[in-house]
Amino acid sequence: MYMILHLYQEKYQDDVLMALTEAGIEETIVLSGESLVHKLAFDMPLFAGFRKSYGSGKGFASVIMAIAAKEQVEFMLEELKNSGIEFIENKLGSIVLLPVENIYK
Repeated sequence: MYMILHLYQEKYQDDVLMALTEAGIEETIVLSGESLVHKLAFDMPLFAGFRKSYGSGKGFASVIMAIAAKEQVEFMLEELKNSGIEFIENKLGSIVLLPVENIYK
């Protein structure tokens, strides 16, 4: 499976990366950016009226990608839960698993 994890809160990034490592998910790619909502509200005058609705937060967005088995992802989520981080329940991000037909290395 190919895992794409969207993380919405920066303060949990180190915890997520540690849990991925503990689950044996290696060769991970981490991309940092800015959420579209934040970009629109703060960088495009047309949407400036939405600033109060979205707050003045940084608009953190991180995408973490790796090849991982479903069991590894479930183990990672369990590791986070054991350390007091409820990834799914607290809506800290989302995870998509895509089937992989072949891996060429």
